[in-house]
Amino acid sequence: SQRKNGKMLDAIIPIATGLRRFVDGIAIIMGYVAGWGFIAISALITFDVLARRFLGLSSQATTELSGYALAFGIAWGLAHALAMRAHVRIDLLINLLPAGLRHWLHLLSLAFLAVFVGFIAKGAYDLVDESLLFRATDISILRTPLAIPQGLWAGGIAMLMLLIVVMFVENLLLVLAGRGAEAERNLSTRTYDEEAAEALEAVGFVPEKKP
Repeated sequence: SQRKNGKMLDAIIPIATGLRRFVDGIAIIMGYVAGWGFIAISALITFDVLARRFLGLSSQATTELSGYALAFGIAWGLAHALAMRAHVRIDLLINLLPAGLRHWLHLLSLAFLAVFVGFIAKGAYDLVDESLLFRATDISILRTPLAIPQGLWAGGIAMLMLLIVVMFVENLLLVLAGRGAEAERNLSTRTYDEEAAEALEAVGFVPEKKP
């Protein structure tokens, strides 16, 4: 029976991993979009400041748009950060525990995160739904329908929630299949070697391969 269950888990895990990687890919794209959004709003603010100084012109919308960009950019970057294991974690105590217990505690922390983000996602949905119901708009010169920026923000929260769920399922299956070390690599913080490799890659440094 255990052998049969093991074979079943081994068959399901690649499907869960493939789904997680697919969601990872979407989250990473959203993270890049958020980053370029910050660059775009920075360029707009710079142009607005220079135009007011030298041309006497102003869009009168930079404050509103920068607020929207900050809100949606942060939300869209959350899932990307989780996919890259970049969220801050205090793991001093958990590293001192036995491996078997650590694996389950990693899953427990992900479950707690799912509960927390679930409350935020529910609040985000209710906020967008209310704005649509009352056709609420901003009081600025643009009169932006609030459901648009709120929807973008809620979309980032929803993507984070989806990624948490698929990660939990994948790593729960790994632990049940006796592959807890793989789950720990997926859920623990990045090592110094991984961070150093990322920094070197960012500056375009490619280490020479030893013969």
